[in-house]
Amino acid sequence: IRGEGAFYGPKIDFHIRDCMGRSWQCGTVQLDFAMPERFDLDYVGEDGCRHRPVMIHRALLGSIERFLGILLEHYAGALPLWLSPVQVRVMTIGERFSEYARKVERRLKDEDIQVEVDDRNESIAKKVRDAQVEKIPYMVIIGENEVKKGSVSVRTRFGEDKRDLNLEEFLEKVKEKIGNKVS
Repeated sequence: IRGEGAFYGPKIDFHIRDCMGRSWQCGTVQLDFAMPERFDLDYVGEDGCRHRPVMIHRALLGSIERFLGILLEHYAGALPLWLSPVQVRVMTIGERFSEYARKVERRLKDEDIQVEVDDRNESIAKKVRDAQVEKIPYMVIIGENEVKKGSVSVRTRFGEDKRDLNLEEFLEKVKEKIGNKVS
């Protein structure tokens, strides 16, 4: 950027724009001629003579805190499915459905889906609300109907509901979206 100084040597900065149009420096690669001199570094080259190395500084994402802040702000906290730390939350309508919920959890974990079970003694409305506030991409709701049919009912963070889905079909759909980097 014009007007900024590179004190060690030439550099390349990578700037990204956030959701508000502000520019942030994230990645950078810079040659440093000063530090090898300061530390009196040298090496023996193929010619048998001593040479002063050139140091390369690189920060692929820049400050990780800045990068994560920009990323979270960009997505308003609703990270895409493939990047979400919890991709699916399995919720029970009652305590007696916990065993089936754990079975669903194991099946999803077997396919490397980031999943957790919410079998707290709370209403399903509270569990769904909590998951929506946390911006969990998929909420799987387990009740008597799902246990009897061996199915799942799914709610997306966007409010779409699908009932009586085959677990394997749901799993394949989630894996496909993750693989294709689709939200």
